[in-house]
Amino acid sequence: MRKFYITGVSGTGKSAVVEELNKRGIAAFDVDDVEDLCHWKNKMTGEKAEYYSGIGRDWLEAHDYVCDPIKLKNMLDKYKDKIVVAGITSNQDEYLNLFDKIFLLHSKEETFLRRLNTRDSNEFAKDKSEQEHVLSWYKDFEDKMLKRGAVPMNVEDPLEIVVDNIISEIQSK
Repeated sequence: MRKFYITGVSGTGKSAVVEELNKRGIAAFDVDDVEDLCHWKNKMTGEKAEYYSGIGRDWLEAHDYVCDPIKLKNMLDKYKDKIVVAGITSNQDEYLNLFDKIFLLHSKEETFLRRLNTRDSNEFAKDKSEQEHVLSWYKDFEDKMLKRGAVPMNVEDPLEIVVDNIISEIQSK
């Protein structure tokens, strides 16, 4: 089995890529869409917390969005062929080793901010202070992922081209 991970800041199109991959017959899912796989937790207490749109930058800075790596591994073990998983969590370093290849979706700031403001499938970071939070860390995150060997995918290109490029990389493994 071959396992692939797609990451990138909010607004770079992870969910759209997953939807298109599934349409093309490649099994894919977004960690945000799997019940009880991910949750928000307070950095100080470790307690689960609930996010709501407009909660603000201060709250985001005091909380992490985390994935249960054991549950993710168990899910991956059920796939017999290739599987593509998309997401971004604070603790993804704990599970990136489960994947054969990692892709980093990236775009200009203006592009992902416009997408955040206009999407209707997800309320995360529609608030200006939440966008400031994302802007405060995304460059370091992208640099870290590239140093780790993530394959960069420019999502300024149309979705079909981005997905074609990902499929080409998946099939070359």
